Amino acid sequence: MAEGDDGFAKAGRFFSKLGGKLKEVGTVVGEQVVEKGQIVGKQVVATSKQVTGLGRGDVRLEIPTTKAAPGGAFTGKVVLALKEPVEAKRLVVSLQAHQRRMTMKDGNAGSSYVPVYNFDREVAPSGKFAEGQSFDFELTIPTDALELRPKESAGANPLVDVARTIASAVTPNVGPIEWRIVGRLEISWGRDLSANVDVIVAAT
Repeated sequence: MAEGDDGFAKAGRFFSKLGGKLKEVGTVVGEQVVEKGQIVGKQVVATSKQVTGLGRGDVRLEIPTTKAAPGGAFTGKVVLALKEPVEAKRLVVSLQAHQRRMTMKDGNAGSSYVPVYNFDREVAPSGKFAEGQSFDFELTIPTDALELRPKESAGANPLVDVARTIASAVTPNVGPIEWRIVGRLEISWGRDLSANVDVIVAAT
């Protein structure tokens, strides 16, 4: 073999080895990037779970009787269906009422809910909550529940309020007062876990 050919052969072997080393390095770096990517991915998922509350489970409401009269009470139980222990600010149950109203804006019909009544009762204070825990509760219904109206006014002109009340009596632009019970596990720095059940408040 000529000296020149031998030199080219040596150079070829050198670059071949160098290419192999670079390939190995590239593989290692790639694996590290993938591994780091997986770790980062897991951290992102965990952070998202912590912030949004997704995947933590939920709460359930068990209410034996969903109809009661003013002055009476709704009793029931909040059951936690959690996938792992959760640190929370408190567990609260609320009795709420709202009224649906039809709205018109720019020629388009829509609807909105106007708050009428809200009462919160804390059934468990701040702490760590676990799967399967249950908490009893009782919510008293106000004696004037059937006379409640949305807390909104026309301000200094009460005649407008009267006209609005008369109009609502002859025009189907408002719905009845609707009641519900809401169970809510309030979580710091995250989305609350909640459930609600519609109930009926009516005279016996």
